[in-house]
Amino acid sequence: MLFSPSARAHPGSVPLAIRSPHFNSWLPGPGPGRWPIFWNDLGRVLGWVGYIRVDGVVFEWLGETAHGRTLTTTEITPTRTILTFIAGPMEVEVTFLSPVEPTDLVRQSFPFAYMYLTANATDGASHLIQVYSDITAEWASGDSGTEVTWSTILSNNLVYHKAQRASPNPMQEINDQAEDATVYYAMANSSNVTWQTGNTATIRDQFIGNLTSSGRLSNTQGLNFRAIEQDWPGFALSADFGNISAISTPVVWALGIVRDPAIRYGSSDGSMQQRSSFFWTQYNTIGDAISAFVKDFPNALQRAIELDQKITSDALSISQDYADLVSLSFRQTMGSIDITTSRGSNGQWNSSDIMIFMKSIGDTSRANPTEFMFAAFPAFLYLNASWAGFLLRPSLHQQSITIPTSAYAIPNLGSLYPSAPGNNSIASTEALAIESSGNMIIMTLAHAKASGDGSLISRYYILLKSWANYLAANALNQTTFITSDGQNNPNLAIKGIIGIRAMGEISQILGRADDASQFKDQASVMLQGWENRTILSSHITSTYGQSTSWGLIYNLFSDRLLKLDFITQEIYNNQTNFYSKQIPAAGGYGIAYDSNVPDQVKSQWTMLTAATTTDNSTRNNLVSMVRSRAWLNNRPEQFPTDYSAASGQVTGMGGRSSPAQGAMFAFLALNLPERSIPVPASGGDDEGSRGSNSKPNVRTIIGATIGAVAAIGLAGSCFLLWKRHQKREALTPASNLYSSSPHPDVSGSGDTYNRYPWDKDYINSWRSALAPSDSRTSGALRRQLESQQLQHSRSRSTSTPSESFEINEPSTPEFPPAGGPASRDSGMRIPPSPPLNLTAPSSVIASTMPLPGSVPSQIDLTRWLRREMKTQLQETT
Repeated sequence: MLFSPSARAHPGSVPLAIRSPHFNSWLPGPGPGRWPIFWNDLGRVLGWVGYIRVDGVVFEWLGETAHGRTLTTTEITPTRTILTFIAGPMEVEVTFLSPVEPTDLVRQSFPFAYMYLTANATDGASHLIQVYSDITAEWASGDSGTEVTWSTILSNNLVYHKAQRASPNPMQEINDQAEDATVYYAMANSSNVTWQTGNTATIRDQFIGNLTSSGRLSNTQGLNFRAIEQDWPGFALSADFGNISAISTPVVWALGIVRDPAIRYGSSDGSMQQRSSFFWTQYNTIGDAISAFVKDFPNALQRAIELDQKITSDALSISQDYADLVSLSFRQTMGSIDITTSRGSNGQWNSSDIMIFMKSIGDTSRANPTEFMFAAFPAFLYLNASWAGFLLRPSLHQQSITIPTSAYAIPNLGSLYPSAPGNNSIASTEALAIESSGNMIIMTLAHAKASGDGSLISRYYILLKSWANYLAANALNQTTFITSDGQNNPNLAIKGIIGIRAMGEISQILGRADDASQFKDQASVMLQGWENRTILSSHITSTYGQSTSWGLIYNLFSDRLLKLDFITQEIYNNQTNFYSKQIPAAGGYGIAYDSNVPDQVKSQWTMLTAATTTDNSTRNNLVSMVRSRAWLNNRPEQFPTDYSAASGQVTGMGGRSSPAQGAMFAFLALNLPERSIPVPASGGDDEGSRGSNSKPNVRTIIGATIGAVAAIGLAGSCFLLWKRHQKREALTPASNLYSSSPHPDVSGSGDTYNRYPWDKDYINSWRSALAPSDSRTSGALRRQLESQQLQHSRSRSTSTPSESFEINEPSTPEFPPAGGPASRDSGMRIPPSPPLNLTAPSSVIASTMPLPGSVPSQIDLTRWLRREMKTQLQETT
């Protein structure tokens, strides 16, 4: 997109250098005399100045005064911001390039950006030209009262400055800036390059000087270390080109912020693992990495141009407004992550252990929040679907190891990024269990389909299955659970139901036919109940039972993304028609995401909703509303997610610079092809967590052999005990072996299902009750079955084991059993039940569905074995 400063509308701020959560700078306006700022709502200045000296006259093209120059145009591409100025007889083009490297994790994980300059004489004559830029120590800390130290490193090919806190504070932030970071400013060294450090006023005066000073620096270090705000220490690099008519080969500065370690992660043994940026797997020193980055500039620029062209071309197939949005959102999405690795037990980098961590920029400081990941996922799928898997892996791995019995997915890995210890507090996580569990299952399947990599769905199958069972038990609960926006609504429920359906797809891919049948049928039954309860007046309500309520049902996007064809076309058409009627009455910047908060727009949910519409007019109107807010320039804010529909006003942080704007890529993600997914061999939880050069452990092998022999003996004993148990089973109440857990059986057992034939009839009766039959019949049958359910639960609640112990992953019972009523997917209508002579409400209350108690929970093998051994001992004595 290209615009001039006089344009009536342009972004409130434009991205400059954005490469990580702590390297995130923007230019307000862009207008005359604006300092670059950090992303947050405090507007903290990041001192960064640029001058060009033409025939002894200095023009400031970056910084507070903007002396003498005239900004003519600004262009924003997905990876670049290009500012064009007139400086006397020279036309100057300054470009800020934040590389995005879809095929190279080493380059992508190196937190550096380029600024480069070219110039041409508008009069065709030669002119004496020098260029200059400096940064201040404000990049090194969020507290200007902090003392900093610095140094300059020189080689034949490179010169760079470095600055950091005198006493770094590991894994801490002040005003969202890292307090353990080192800032670097670099340039390729040559005879025309000069440098200087010290008081910024002194350094700048040295360059500005007069005609006889030639615009050169002193090549000296001012080493009076002090607080950032004391005489503002600065670090400058300049180049003298002599008399020329053009700078056709760009002059390049490289700016970076490096932290090591980058992440503190809760590991499998309960300790905190220190993880480093992935680029360290290739470079031994930071100097080597900076040198390679500077040398790679011509190739990096070409790769960036090609990526920009591809993204823009794909986006223009929707509209120009849409292309503008993906261009503005791309860097803030990709700049929200740290790509990390670990060292193996041998001290070597384990390059197979790749994890991506995301900060909830624009909101709080949470690590890997699932709702942000879900919103940003279209961008990662589009760019490189393998990255989507690396983003999922920290949450999947941690919960499968440290919380092996987790019934639901946790909403984040901690609230103090860059620490990611996990979040095991039930009080703070369970309310978000439906959203988090649905998000994780949907994203894991989306990764597999887009990448063709089935390793995550295979490795973490048991974990994903436990979450799906939790969804089956709770997705239709109308009181306990909320979205990340604080709503309990049908939109949340449909996310859970689609999550269950996605689990059926995962099971099918992995050849687990019984599980696939269970989850698909559960999802179909629940979808019917959801439709009966939530579709009123031809649209989906946002509050149960209130026909006048409505909202953006953005969670339907997951059905489209996964290509499930689970939601009927009629629902999509009706919703599109409803949205089209809301647009004329909406504020200029969008439709409220929920009628309960009538003036509140969320751009990420608007875009996911737009991707579910079935006509181009409604789609384009929704996109254009988001674009209108993104181009609102009356406040110097980064592209926000949350704002007023009427005024565009942002409250607090408002999701500024949020990775959730990755939702702008929703349309592009829908066009991705599905890839075949080879079923990987089953294995341990996380083979990648071992060292890259690990060797077999002889003691471990011997121990495993002895253990295997012992296990065979124990298995034989268990078999004899089981045969004895079978003889007495008829006299043992079922409640002694099974609990009436509120959650469906995680492991499942065909035997337990068949042992209680009434469960089949019970479930089938409910399936009939949910058929689109006479409402009086459904309501009456519901009450009758509620009574049956209460009686069954009372008869089975005499003993509830407090523990559960899982030996392996048995097959899950078929649900519903073979021969039962046809599922919704089969296209067959479930026959209605015989009418009963009772009065009933017109809809089935979803939360009373019997699914949570219809399948007995798993055997408490430990208690059973102890009881059998005690019984055998008593009989023997």
